[in-house]
Amino acid sequence: MSKKINFLQSDEVRFLFERRMLTTKEAAFYLGLSVITVRRKAGKGVFPSYRPNEGKLYFEISDLDDYLLSKRRSSTEKAKEVASMLNFKISKKWKI
Repeated sequence: MSKKINFLQSDEVRFLFERRMLTTKEAAFYLGLSVITVRRKAGKGVFPSYRPNEGKLYFEISDLDDYLLSKRRSSTEKAKEVASMLNFKISKKWKI
C-alpha cells in the first residue's frame, strides 16, 4: 500500500492530472483501460478525441470525466426501490 501512496504523490502523476489534454497512453492510465481499448472507443465515438496535424490522438480530461460519470451504477437499494415500484405498477395494472 505504501508503494501506491508514493506513486500517487509523484510529480509526474500530479502533472498528468493538472493538464487539460492527455495522450492515448495517459488517457488509458486515467481511465484504467488498455491503450487498444481507448483507441477503439475513440474510433467508435464513445468519447471525443483530437488529432492535430494527423499526429497522435489527444483526449480532453473533461470528456474522459464525462465518460466515467456516464458509467455510474445505481446502488442496490436504489435498484430494489425501482424494482419494487415496477412490481407495484404491474400488480396494479393486472390486479394481482
